[in-house]
Amino acid sequence: MNGAKCAACLVAVLFVLFAFVVKGAKSIICYKCNSRFDERCGDPFIPYNIGQVDCNITEKPSHLIEYNPVICRKSIQRIHRRVQIVRDCGYIEDQVHDNEDCYSRLGSHDTEVTHCSCTMNLCNGSGLLEKPYVVVLIASTAVMGHFFGVV
Repeated sequence: MNGAKCAACLVAVLFVLFAFVVKGAKSIICYKCNSRFDERCGDPFIPYNIGQVDCNITEKPSHLIEYNPVICRKSIQRIHRRVQIVRDCGYIEDQVHDNEDCYSRLGSHDTEVTHCSCTMNLCNGSGLLEKPYVVVLIASTAVMGHFFGVV
């Protein structure tokens, strides 16, 4: 492999990593829906014609006025054996759970809520909700494979 190809490969990999790791004051775009009113919002999720919102220009909840949207979230609410899924913008980061496994909380009177949160655009719609770095790994491998002649 010549030096130019190797340099181009390195630049491409660094660009992909930079694009996924750096998080500035940019907007985040999330799915916004409720399976109680639209069955396509449930699981399995059918994203076609489901509302995608730029969280920076949507109306903020009154108790979160001083916060900026930083995550997308998905909540699975089980209340008296009835399941409702809500996908929306989120305003408070959770370093322990964002982009990681979902977590559940039990309430009283047959109530359970499972919360999932992530920091990439439209990440609250698919099974890769908790693992955005998988996309980085796949893209980096494909780029390196191409330049090293493996693919």
